[in-house]
Amino acid sequence: MKFKILILALFAAVSFNAFSYDGPYWTDENGNIVRSGFGKCVRTINWTPEDAIEECGDKPAAKPVAEPAPVAAAPVVAAPVDSDGDGVTDDMDKCPDSPADKPVDAEGCTIVSVVLKNVQFESNSSELTAGSSEELDRAVDAMNKYDQIRIEIQAHSDSMGEASYNQYLSEQRANSVRDYMIGKGIAADRMVAKGYGESKPIADNSTRDGRAENRRVELKIIE
Repeated sequence: MKFKILILALFAAVSFNAFSYDGPYWTDENGNIVRSGFGKCVRTINWTPEDAIEECGDKPAAKPVAEPAPVAAAPVVAAPVDSDGDGVTDDMDKCPDSPADKPVDAEGCTIVSVVLKNVQFESNSSELTAGSSEELDRAVDAMNKYDQIRIEIQAHSDSMGEASYNQYLSEQRANSVRDYMIGKGIAADRMVAKGYGESKPIADNSTRDGRAENRRVELKIIE
């Protein structure tokens, strides 16, 4: 009896020209959603939460999309400075006043001489080994880059054998290196070939390793 009274009360509160209850809400003959005397949309037994709509107040309004936080600009980093123009930046340069027209090492100091460790010759001969070309080509590139410099090509020997023969062989080897670089386009007047024989050792000739160090080709900048 109480349930019947409740139903009658509900329908008494509705503007009752509704005729359809097939959808989630009761609608009138014009398709408008029927509202109760309290202004609430009247649901049918077919209603589910997925059918909720904002105009009936049973679907929460969409939350505004938050704008992304602004991205902080990356700090501007100053480009490293090379005050003397030698190719080594000031933060790494231990010789800040080196001339730009002379080759420098990794610390920015002018190279006076360099030993070509991978330039070798056939045994008892002035003929360059096949593996010597790579390092000689790098020397050619440096001569092309610093096209004002002149060099002395120095060949040295160990103390094995007659000193006079070692002197002769070192002279021949120095000239072989000069000829190679001339063949690669370096002007002949930019290079002087000189053999020093066994007169300027840099290691102990009494050991095998020491003798190997003494047999060397060295390039020395003379201008």
